[in-house]
Amino acid sequence: TINIAPCLVSNIPNAFTPNGDGDNDTWRVRYIEGRPNVTVEVFDRWGRRVFFSKNGLPAGGWDGSFNGRNLPMDSYFYLINLHDGSDILKGTVTIIR
Repeated sequence: TINIAPCLVSNIPNAFTPNGDGDNDTWRVRYIEGRPNVTVEVFDRWGRRVFFSKNGLPAGGWDGSFNGRNLPMDSYFYLINLHDGSDILKGTVTIIR
């Protein structure tokens, strides 16, 4: 039996459009939803953490909100730590409204 692990690095979207039209309304990273030990953090341009999850992403993904309010259209910095000895995945994701 050969098991092939999915590649996370090539599956991280760099934008989403949380406008309620049913297309790309949440930021989802394939293969990490609900994974234990995977932490996901998203920060605004001032370094304020606007999203945190310690078990991958929620089943529906991140909806672009912070404390129940929609965040403005902008680019946000993310850190994804797989806690498996690999490098922390870093990049930006843009909310387009």
